[in-house]
Amino acid sequence: MSKYTSLKSQPPVPEPFEDDDVFIQPDSGVSEAHEADLGSPLDPEPAPAPSTANTTFTGSKSKKTYSGGIFTLNYYRQFFDLESSEFFRNCYRSLNPLVKLPEEEFREVGDLYGSVWITATLVYLLFFCNSFAELISEWFLHNDTLGVNYFKMIITSINLLYGYIAIIPTLLYLVLRFYFKVVVLIPLTKLISIYSYSNIMWIPATLLSIFRGLLINHHLLDNALKWTCIGIGAILSGWSITVKISQYFGTIFGQEDKKLSVLVLGLLILAHVGFSLGVKICFFGDL
Repeated sequence: MSKYTSLKSQPPVPEPFEDDDVFIQPDSGVSEAHEADLGSPLDPEPAPAPSTANTTFTGSKSKKTYSGGIFTLNYYRQFFDLESSEFFRNCYRSLNPLVKLPEEEFREVGDLYGSVWITATLVYLLFFCNSFAELISEWFLHNDTLGVNYFKMIITSINLLYGYIAIIPTLLYLVLRFYFKVVVLIPLTKLISIYSYSNIMWIPATLLSIFRGLLINHHLLDNALKWTCIGIGAILSGWSITVKISQYFGTIFGQEDKKLSVLVLGLLILAHVGFSLGVKICFFGDL
């Protein structure tokens, strides 16, 4: 007899999944790990990174607030965060001296973007146009020796123009705050912005000064053109400043303080006249 058992005599082995009483518990650890790898479609999206500028929406206009103190760079972003449409709108308001500002803008910070670049553009144009006029004069005189110290001219113009838009608004701000103790005080940056954008009115005068090179042999006409350029720039820019500052004075001074407001406005006009004479000396020589 064979020592091996016949397969025919053995009962069939049941399939493991055919028995109704058998239930195989899935491995929960493996399943959870698998779901974690694939990610659940119902999981919320990750929160965006916190922004340094918070935006508060009021109606159709948004107002941004910037975190950090005066010793952080983020604090100064508010003075340079300017859209192109706002920049050109401010330029238009300065080009038209009769345009008044909305009263709520006197409580908003002014942009320093225009203050920096408009003044820099004016320095460049004054330097370029005056230098070009001198070159034309030397060409007419057949003289190759230039008698103008251009480096001194550009350094003096930078100090004069940037000093004017910084010192006069600062003095006005200090007088309003500590002497008049104004409640609704205009921000210092807004005053600087008003003075800076008014410098746009000097651009036509600088371009007109190029024609001085053609009048080198006519001293009377040359001198008249110089004063015409200074007069155009001084009157138009001063008019723009006076209209906007007087509008602000009308919102903070009553009838009893009207004489004081007129006095302060007169001092600002005198300061502007002195600034204009400084431009004349800086670019066109002595008075």
